[in-house]
Amino acid sequence: MPNRLVRSATWDPSFLVERRMTEPIEGLYRQLAAGGVGLIITGSLAVMTDSDMAEADEQYTTTSYERVRIAGIGRLLEAVRHTSPQCRVVAQISPHYPAGSPSAIPPIFKIGRTSPMTSRQIRTMVGCLVNAIAGLAAEGFDGVQLHAAHGGLLSQFLSPYSNRREDDYGGSLENRTRLFREVVAGARAQVGDFPILIKLNSTDDVVGGIDAGSFPGLAKAIERCGFDAIEVSGGMWECLARSEAELGYRPVPMPEAHTHLRLPEKQSYYLKAAESLALSIPVISVGGHRDVERLEGIIQRGKVAFISLCRPLISEPGLPQRWREGRGSSGTDCISCNACAYDMYTQVDREAPWLAHCLVKTDRGRFREAQRWLRDWRRENVIDGQLRG
Repeated sequence: MPNRLVRSATWDPSFLVERRMTEPIEGLYRQLAAGGVGLIITGSLAVMTDSDMAEADEQYTTTSYERVRIAGIGRLLEAVRHTSPQCRVVAQISPHYPAGSPSAIPPIFKIGRTSPMTSRQIRTMVGCLVNAIAGLAAEGFDGVQLHAAHGGLLSQFLSPYSNRREDDYGGSLENRTRLFREVVAGARAQVGDFPILIKLNSTDDVVGGIDAGSFPGLAKAIERCGFDAIEVSGGMWECLARSEAELGYRPVPMPEAHTHLRLPEKQSYYLKAAESLALSIPVISVGGHRDVERLEGIIQRGKVAFISLCRPLISEPGLPQRWREGRGSSGTDCISCNACAYDMYTQVDREAPWLAHCLVKTDRGRFREAQRWLRDWRRENVIDGQLRG
């Protein structure tokens, strides 16, 4: 890698909705590579289908990589490597199975319940993840990252808040990390020392979930599974039922993406958790990094190996190169308003292809819409305004 800056996985909905590469997606990744970032982690790729889970209790089955492969995904790698041969590309993967969960937890949002997964379904999911890792290695990616943060399905298995199972996949830390050991062991048999990373919550921000006290032990257990690096994040959607006074930050959609980061003490909000770890594998810190001089100091302390950015690279894809050349301020154009999240969520119903944009720069009318949406989302979507279960 040419530097220690990482483009953290940023939702590229075309991957999930269109399941094919598009010229705008290629252009985005080409722009990121030209902008000077050292490593790009893709938007999350689905590794299985709902029908896999429906069939799992009839007979053990796994989705082949070809069945979930993004058509033309090799063009993404070509675009990056032609633009910046030193830039590395890691594919983020996730089950994307919204109907399943580890345990039956009463919902806090105005959506239907999910069903606890059976042991056979969990083994099916493990097989799908293994197949995807092998397939992406064969495609020529420089690594994969399991998305086990932010309250997604893999994150739910790690959290004692959401995983209340009484079988081999729940309860103790060893059991809650079992499926991750199985994924890495299965993948290693096919891909050897191909880099396998993971993104973890350092805190769920809910009572009974992962927190500052339990996170170092969890990270150690994950290291023992055989992962090659850990990206430290936090927050799960259930925490949005809590108040700003309880959380210490504004509860808006994308709980991992805090707003109002102008003050230095509000920035780098998961850094303390990242620096609390004593691991033999690299630690990647994500969350609210906004000033290069501050980031230089973080790297020099030696607890964190890489700095990961999301929203600043939506606002300013060329930020790493600008910092390197010493142009402009030591900060970023990103004002941490989360209007880009509104842009992503609301474009799902629009005609593709589309990407997330910085609405501050591109569409002031939609930016004002986003501010109203962020203000009203919690009141309109959380049941009784409280955390249930």
